[in-house]
Amino acid sequence: MNLKDIIKSRYSVRSFTKKNVDIEIIKEILQISKCAPSGGNIQPWKVYVVTGSAKEKLIERTLSNYDNGVQEKIEYEIYPNPLDEEYRKRRSECAKDMYAALSIEQDDIESRLTQIRENFKFFGAPVGMIITIDKAFAVNGWGHVGMFIQNICLSAIDNDMGTCLQESWSIYPETVKDVLNIPDNEVVWCGIALGYPNLEHPINNYRTSRESIDKFVTFIK
Repeated sequence: MNLKDIIKSRYSVRSFTKKNVDIEIIKEILQISKCAPSGGNIQPWKVYVVTGSAKEKLIERTLSNYDNGVQEKIEYEIYPNPLDEEYRKRRSECAKDMYAALSIEQDDIESRLTQIRENFKFFGAPVGMIITIDKAFAVNGWGHVGMFIQNICLSAIDNDMGTCLQESWSIYPETVKDVLNIPDNEVVWCGIALGYPNLEHPINNYRTSRESIDKFVTFIK
């Protein structure tokens, strides 16, 4: 598969098989991903790869928070508040299409909450990653980490795997840091579910739409 096809085929995998991922493949993906550009070559990303009992402990603690309505002090806002109509519409359409793929009705709150809960199980992926960045960095540094994360997503596809980026992990920073022994000077930015897609699950047939470039590109001569 060439690079163009890899980029176009990327999607958020929300159901994984139980097939284990070889640690050497994980290392290879990260070795390639570290080639992402960063201003002054600062390379501001940190990655915590969780598998086995460590992953299960993180899942157990986080699900306990979710099930019991525990709230923690978040370190950044995922979305602006208020969110402009243009962006709110896209987010709503994304959720509508996803629940439609799962045959979950709009008023079926229990099923929707159950699906949200899957976030904190890494959607059944055998590998979870927590991505952090030092609190000292402003938005420019966050952009550098974003390019690193994109490399992870594309390198996973090149290894017949898939990923799901999960900002949901950022709402429980205290728990994540405690379980994984992450220093407090780091911001828990997102999680990444990594593994082999379960192609039989309907959620993996769902794709988000993309705007025409006419919507966001201005050509100036």
